[in-house]
Amino acid sequence: MKPYHFIIILITGFNLTSTAQQKPVTEPTKVMLFGSTHFGQESFHKQGESMDLFSAARQKEVADINNQIAKYKPDLILIEREPSEQHTVDSLYQLYQDGKLQFNQLKYGRAEEYQFGYNLAKQLGLSHVYGVDFYQGLSTRLFKDGKNLEAFTNSLTNYSLRGRSLDEQLKERKLSLKGYLLQLNSPELYQLTYYNIYINPVRVTNGSFGKVDNTVDTTRIDKEHIGAEYVSIFYNRELKIFSNILSAQQAYQGKRILIIMGQRHAASLSKLFANDPAFTLVPLSYYLK
Repeated sequence: MKPYHFIIILITGFNLTSTAQQKPVTEPTKVMLFGSTHFGQESFHKQGESMDLFSAARQKEVADINNQIAKYKPDLILIEREPSEQHTVDSLYQLYQDGKLQFNQLKYGRAEEYQFGYNLAKQLGLSHVYGVDFYQGLSTRLFKDGKNLEAFTNSLTNYSLRGRSLDEQLKERKLSLKGYLLQLNSPELYQLTYYNIYINPVRVTNGSFGKVDNTVDTTRIDKEHIGAEYVSIFYNRELKIFSNILSAQQAYQGKRILIIMGQRHAASLSKLFANDPAFTLVPLSYYLK
């Protein structure tokens, strides 16, 4: 046998052995992010009937949106409530399933967790809705002072104006509820949100914070890198939410997950899921037409 024939046999044998030892390919878990404003807040729904999800017109739109998202067939619906609140989530959902609870009986019954989360779960015959939030009461206006603060503040103001413009279009019925949600979940707005909360603040240095949530250890703040501290505080919450989502997926073996949370969380979670090969993102726009 010629030497090169022996080499070919060795290589072929190695490839066959390697192939045989490979683990079966696991299909990535599908994830749909439903970034939302907080419809249950009085400052939102008291602006007028067009902003009130309890109005007859908006209820028709809610039903239409739910019918379209139902085609995604999520088997695990996760909402912006902490795991420690799961007993309350379960109790309310059970009452709703049994027809013993109407959302207008709840102070925040207009909230996205009920209008879309509970509604969809019942429509799809799911036994539970699960909370995956990690709460921190942080304001995007956290900085008190710092170098480059004015440029950051101007950028944040322009970003806020974009959000208020969408709210105004919804209020004036220039945007349907569906169109409003599609705008909130567009790649462009996700990127703009991510830039303003998790990238641009790092440019602020040599400064300090104003009022900080009591979960933040202010004794360990690096004032020279105050912008990096800002981002780390906000991102800390997002990572813990992500951890809660992974725990829920592992516990309940969801293969088609729907996550209903504030738009800011959806923007950051989109980055985390995009870099985890165990998951594949399904844009809301694939089903919401």
